[in-house]
Amino acid sequence: MKIRYSPSSFIAFLVGGLTVGVIMSPTAVMAQAVKTLTISPLTFELTANAGETISNVLKIYNNNDFNISANIDVEDFAPAGETGQAVVTEPQEDNTYSLARWITVEEETFEIEAQNFRPITFHVNVPLNAEPGGHYGTVLASIADGGGEGGVSVASKVGALLLLQVAGTAKESLNVASMGAPNFSEYGPVTIATRFQNTGTVHLKPRGFILVQNMFGQETAKLNLDQKNVLPNSVRRIESKLDEKWLWGKYTATLTAIYGSTNEPLSYTTTFWVIPWRVSLAVGLILLIVFIILYRARRRIFLALKILLKGEHS
Repeated sequence: MKIRYSPSSFIAFLVGGLTVGVIMSPTAVMAQAVKTLTISPLTFELTANAGETISNVLKIYNNNDFNISANIDVEDFAPAGETGQAVVTEPQEDNTYSLARWITVEEETFEIEAQNFRPITFHVNVPLNAEPGGHYGTVLASIADGGGEGGVSVASKVGALLLLQVAGTAKESLNVASMGAPNFSEYGPVTIATRFQNTGTVHLKPRGFILVQNMFGQETAKLNLDQKNVLPNSVRRIESKLDEKWLWGKYTATLTAIYGSTNEPLSYTTTFWVIPWRVSLAVGLILLIVFIILYRARRRIFLALKILLKGEHS
């Protein structure tokens, strides 16, 4: 299915911050000056038409008690794994989802005073022949080698993620690759993991809930699906936690969700067992002991009841 996107209808994709640690020297740990940066905001959610230029400002903070020199790099990023991690990649002409080659920054090297920040303006120049759909890049800030105090240093890179939606015809296609929980648990909570696969050309955010029912069909819990985006050509694992501790028996979890601009439906069902066997065993042993005691003493109990009842009727 193909959908016509416009900037006003774009649902932005929030990934979060990207931080890359870089060891500048493995020696003289005691002499190291740990130099750190932070960046804000962590994510830019952008939308544009082909041929349009958009500008924005990010802030880079110097968390140190001394002045530093910082550098700016621009790269693409792609999903890594199934839990929302991102990997930085060099811009490539044949990368359908590349954004870095469209990004320019006004300053690539600059000074930041101690305990202060520096605003950096960047521009996204969308070409006229830009392919509609999602494009993903990151603006990385790093501390230039040298400077500061102590000579040897540990530096870091921090990145703001840029998520651009180019208006036009894009393919929306999302399915549930799998859904499940541990087959057998002794206690809760139980984590239900749903894996969404995006085979379209734009990031998608499934929305919905998971209904958990016990073996009698009664509702145990209704878990709202954590709304996270799934990038094109990737699988995203979204976990939902059933926080109940005391559970017993077979449970059925049913996903009911929608995605995309036309609210396409998604559904899936899985089952799992929760049996607190040690508690059940202890209770069973206690009941067995009580039964044996009562069984062996049944004649005395019946006799006592007979005498008691006779006394009441006399």
